[in-house]
Amino acid sequence: MGGNLFKLGRLPRADYKVIESELVQYLNQKFGIHYRIPRYYDDKPDFGDMDIVVSSAVITGNWEQLKNEIINDLGLSQYKSTGAVFSTVYRNFQVDYFVRNHRYFESTYNFLCFNDIGNLVGKIFKRFNLKYGEQGLQYVFRRADNHYHKDLAVSLDIEKIFGFLQLDFAKWQQGFANKTEMFDWVVACPYFSMAPYEKLSKKMEQRLKERPTIQAFMEYLEKNQVTKTYEFAEDRDEYIPTIDAYFPEANLPALIAQEKEREKFVLAIKAKYNGRIIMEMFPDLEGKTLGTFMMNFQNQWEDYEKAFYAMEAEEIEKALKEFYRNYKQ
Repeated sequence: MGGNLFKLGRLPRADYKVIESELVQYLNQKFGIHYRIPRYYDDKPDFGDMDIVVSSAVITGNWEQLKNEIINDLGLSQYKSTGAVFSTVYRNFQVDYFVRNHRYFESTYNFLCFNDIGNLVGKIFKRFNLKYGEQGLQYVFRRADNHYHKDLAVSLDIEKIFGFLQLDFAKWQQGFANKTEMFDWVVACPYFSMAPYEKLSKKMEQRLKERPTIQAFMEYLEKNQVTKTYEFAEDRDEYIPTIDAYFPEANLPALIAQEKEREKFVLAIKAKYNGRIIMEMFPDLEGKTLGTFMMNFQNQWEDYEKAFYAMEAEEIEKALKEFYRNYKQ
């Protein structure tokens, strides 16, 4: 996404549609039903790149093999892999292929549709301690120390996801004529609040610099003098019953209870075994050396956490000293 990797500039809509049509013919033969090109608003004037979401279900061999097939089939000479994104140049235009686990194939496509609308909706969900992204809707569980968090699955059903915020799903399905319609749709959400846009986070400031649609949304808010706010509860845990009532199939309270039990388990271990304790015992261990030592020490047990939980602090200390003597020899 973004279209800046190869510094090729933007392509007028008419030229883009020609390339899209050509690639659709190829992709239909190559991937069948296992690919998606995210939708865009009707009067989008130009494009920086084309995103193609590919399901893992189409990969019968391996992704490297499939990339080579695409290169050969389309006669590509410029391409680059960055993580799970395969960026190519087709007819002097950047085309990015995103391979996603089939479970998250449709949810990734939905999130990428209509430019940054997914990010704008995600900011509303955040106030409920929810995360909206390529893996659908998730609840963000955080431990008391705020150093650990885990995303708990809530829903992949896009209609239900938007329904939670009372967003007009039928309108999203129909599509948007222009950016103004897109922004009207977001702001119409009863939970929309200007608060995150009045005091920008560092992450939002960065997106503002990089994403034209976010810039356009900020201009829209100013031009239309949007002052809408919503008073969210300070304690986001208050929303758990509401989320559970709307998505009972997620069984969220039980998932949170499991994480809290896990937290107690981990804290009990950390009280007896952690990096600080080991550095106090062996001052020469720090940084990567400490990490390597701990990993090797832990590898003595099939399930070191279960073993340490059952051991007394003195037993762990004795085992550490013995292992250290042998480790330094």
